[in-house]
Amino acid sequence: MKLQVVFFMYFFTFCNNLQMISTSKFKFMRESRELLRRSGTSPVHPCVRECITGQTMICQYKFVVEDSTSMDLSCGDCPFNETDCRRPGCNPAGGVQRPIITVNRQTPGPEIQVCEGDTIVVDVVNTLKSEGITIHWHGLHQVNTPFMDGTPYITQCPILPFNSFRYQFKALPHGTHMWHGHVGFQDCDGLYGKLVVRRQEPSIFRDLYDFDLPEHSIIIWHWYHWKSQGILENVLHTNTSIKPFGILINGKGSFKEFKDSSNRRVFTPREVFHVTKGKRYLFRAALNSAIYCPIQVSVDNHTLEMVSTSTSNIKPLTVDSFMMNAGERFNFILTSNQTNDCYLMRFRAFGDCGDENGLHQEAFVCYDGETPQLNKQYSFTYDLGRREGRLFNAIQVAASNYDKNELVSVTDLKSTEKNELDIRGTPVVTLYVKLDAKIYNDALYPGSWPQFNDITFDFPTKPMYPQKEELDENDTCSEMAAKTNHCIGNFCVCPYTHDLPLNALVELVLVDVSIERKQDHPIHLHGNNFYIVAIEAVGRNITFENIKEMNEQGNISKVLQGVPSKDTISVPNKGYAVIRFKTTNPGYWLFHCHVSNHMELGMAMVFKVGQHSDMVKTPKNFPRCGNWVYEPEIESKNNNAGVYHEVQFVILMTTLIMHVLVN
Repeated sequence: MKLQVVFFMYFFTFCNNLQMISTSKFKFMRESRELLRRSGTSPVHPCVRECITGQTMICQYKFVVEDSTSMDLSCGDCPFNETDCRRPGCNPAGGVQRPIITVNRQTPGPEIQVCEGDTIVVDVVNTLKSEGITIHWHGLHQVNTPFMDGTPYITQCPILPFNSFRYQFKALPHGTHMWHGHVGFQDCDGLYGKLVVRRQEPSIFRDLYDFDLPEHSIIIWHWYHWKSQGILENVLHTNTSIKPFGILINGKGSFKEFKDSSNRRVFTPREVFHVTKGKRYLFRAALNSAIYCPIQVSVDNHTLEMVSTSTSNIKPLTVDSFMMNAGERFNFILTSNQTNDCYLMRFRAFGDCGDENGLHQEAFVCYDGETPQLNKQYSFTYDLGRREGRLFNAIQVAASNYDKNELVSVTDLKSTEKNELDIRGTPVVTLYVKLDAKIYNDALYPGSWPQFNDITFDFPTKPMYPQKEELDENDTCSEMAAKTNHCIGNFCVCPYTHDLPLNALVELVLVDVSIERKQDHPIHLHGNNFYIVAIEAVGRNITFENIKEMNEQGNISKVLQGVPSKDTISVPNKGYAVIRFKTTNPGYWLFHCHVSNHMELGMAMVFKVGQHSDMVKTPKNFPRCGNWVYEPEIESKNNNAGVYHEVQFVILMTTLIMHVLVN
């Protein structure tokens, strides 16, 4: 009788769990379809509004993350019928059919446009079949909610398939930001979107423009013709060269050529920005890339007025073009002062995407109801994006010819913010960080491996912040420990961590000495802004020791007042950048190259700011993860014998049941 009870209890539990898994899976599918149905008809989110200081809202969103395909059946007759390219659920993505990751059946995913101080609540449901996910809210500092930063194994465990997780945090600070996946290459394959935090702007800034419209946010993304991980891991494993593919502007672009019934060339539509003649428009631009792919931005027949970094307004700077690296954001004003027509906004790539690869993309800026004319011969070429004149934030200065440009650096900008931090004085901590890309014959694959201080970062087995009391010597490592206890030959790998005291002025001297790769690494800091006080491309004669000596002797000229804040800096190849910040936000914060491939290869470290006693308590029942080893309890011999026979019976009956279900 006892044995029958055990069996039927086991059988009931098995069937119940099977039903729960099936129910939850189809529930998520129904939710996704409902969100898709609403996407074409729903009104603007109530949190998109005029921002008034002190008036905040709770802004709720639901993100259903799932596998999908670009140019699938949802796209109907796209691109031959351009209206079909805009159907709910259609992701043209340049016209190339490939596996993608979507949120609510779209990529880029839903926009988040809120006001400073709002509470953002995002319920993320993971329906990917075999991958965990996290979402990082790039640019937000997560003050008092460091466990919401969305960094895998630093601030949380990945959200497992068919599990959900609620992110909830304050929209701080204001500025142009973005959200994106932070596990592997998921961001490169579609898990990303716009994130804008507005505020009631001071009149000195608000008087510069007439309109700041949600539809004038630009998110620029490198895009492959297949899954990024498969392409880039193959490059590492075979020691071949990285090749780019294309650029998307707000998920749109033209890669693949189609032919209609009249044998005319047809492409998927490019992005179009609409303006009215005589008005001034604030545009917000953000960029990310799987590979090193900086972008030069310009608009034919127009100059641009740079007015903001990611979070700081600046004294307006008129330029002919500007450049961006992965993770960076800038705001500019475009004045519609030309004749009524459609003008090309050009995006010209450098680095792995430039030179002989010649990657470029275009969008349209159309006046007063004008639309791009299919029969007009627009010049979509790489060279026409090579804009002469004043250029802001130039990339690869040591390796490029800018004879026809007047270069303006980030250290030439002047902040107009009233609350910038005082970064003068002697830093409490000065850290020197060498940036290099090296070949290691001791590694499984020779590389090259982009690194900080000759150390490759590897994630710990458990998240540092929520399980901080459980961390051991294998979950964090100092530079000395890394090079003593975590090396195979000369190849050193560990969860590289630096301890920083709370409320301290910190100076980082970032020195790029790479000969292997000519790249300006875009370095991003989570949980904080910083101030760029010095930057220079030196050239081939640079040494790490020389720059360190120059700084220690006070021979590096620094701008310590009026500097705008940022959270991402392009460190010049064969050059240096000096940044300063104050450690006012306790927690574990990732500091890494924002080129996704470089992050995956380990160009990162973690700053532990403050002591555990300074850190906000993790919420009750916060998800946990880590290694586990089965340690069976020792029972009496007789009990073991009885259990053994009962388990045999249960296994036999379960096998029979599964056989019946399958067949």
